[in-house]
Amino acid sequence: MRDSNSIKLLLGGNQVGKTMAACAELLHRCLGTHPYLRTDPPPITAFLITHSHQQSITIQEKLWGMCPKGEIHPSVEFVPGKGIRGLHPVIRFNNGSIIQIKTANQGLGLASATVSYVAIDEPVDRFVWGELAARVLRGGAGGATGTIGITMTPVGQDVDYLRQLVNQGRVSCTMAPLTVSDTTPQGCSPIITQDQIDRISATYLPIDREARINGSWEVGVQEGRVFDCFEDSMITSLPCPPADYVFCVGIDHGAQPNTQVAILAAVDTTHPQEPKVYVLDEYLSGAAPPEHHIRAIIEMLHRNGLTAEQCRWTGDAAHRGNAKSGRMSNALLRRAAENVLGYPAGNLPFRISTASKPAFSVYYGAAQIHSVMARRNFYIQTRCEETIKSLKNWTMKSKQYQRSRDKYGHCVDALRYAILGEIDYNLAIPKTHKLRIY
Repeated sequence: MRDSNSIKLLLGGNQVGKTMAACAELLHRCLGTHPYLRTDPPPITAFLITHSHQQSITIQEKLWGMCPKGEIHPSVEFVPGKGIRGLHPVIRFNNGSIIQIKTANQGLGLASATVSYVAIDEPVDRFVWGELAARVLRGGAGGATGTIGITMTPVGQDVDYLRQLVNQGRVSCTMAPLTVSDTTPQGCSPIITQDQIDRISATYLPIDREARINGSWEVGVQEGRVFDCFEDSMITSLPCPPADYVFCVGIDHGAQPNTQVAILAAVDTTHPQEPKVYVLDEYLSGAAPPEHHIRAIIEMLHRNGLTAEQCRWTGDAAHRGNAKSGRMSNALLRRAAENVLGYPAGNLPFRISTASKPAFSVYYGAAQIHSVMARRNFYIQTRCEETIKSLKNWTMKSKQYQRSRDKYGHCVDALRYAILGEIDYNLAIPKTHKLRIY
């Protein structure tokens, strides 16, 4: 908050208080009460930029909790669990200052806007960054340049452009590591112990542990085993204990031997933030007609006492095939399932949803699985030999052609497609089946 640069970055680990710092800076500027800097006099217009709608609700709750209620305009209404009332959330102050809250992945609608201060919580892509930088060009008092304040942990987005700006001296950077000393308020007892930090660290992927703990830029793809928490004690021949399970099938498409993969898993979501995963069975094949794959997958379900209708199915994007093999897609598998199970066209009583694969989806899915393993809530049947081998040997590659040739990646991809919609309770994936009752 003492940093007077026009673009300043608070780069730190998770849970160090970055968002609270962003909210404090934002409120002081809107109210004209900044304790360290001479800022634009109120009223000002400010933006608060969040990554997603769910993140926006969380930050709105923190911001509302810090707002001096006597300074807020009577028209502003906060609804717990939903945030600021209104289609486009706005906090209006009695002095005329306003904070517009916007979500980066839903379109910002920034045309013609001029603002004094922009608070960005967590990374945004370079295109959003360019738009925001243009909004503060003449947003300060008397047409001066406004200010951008960023708080983030450098994971989940390509932030090389910000790293370059920091190296060029165009962005001022303050580091905020997750350590006992750096999170202890002056004159107070520690609010987090080293043991807690160690336990948190163990749940992170090795490739981003330094970023999530210390805010290190050195994050991304590195050679080395990803699932270092996977142990032989997680391999079992015992049946799943009684629970209310969601049964999931994940399918990765491919034409080479052992690249068409289906994984059957059971997920216990009794406690949504600590799900338990049981990998029950696997099917591996190469190029073959879709009817062949569907028959084999249904047989896999039957030997586990399940029917196709009892499972949530998620498949890879369409595989285009090559000169020696035909294409494969979820649509082809659906039509094959109608034929094999004897349903009329368009009347299959379950869906095969296509997996969502945005940028960093491989990394994100792997991190979610690793977190389940770190909590010792992951188990796999001994008969899943290829999946076990893959979990022990898979490394994350930086190039797509490297990933497609990785023999261990196909089982991991099928496992991600199968369980991610259940172990990540914030992920928006269709959960209902298309059931017809006759």
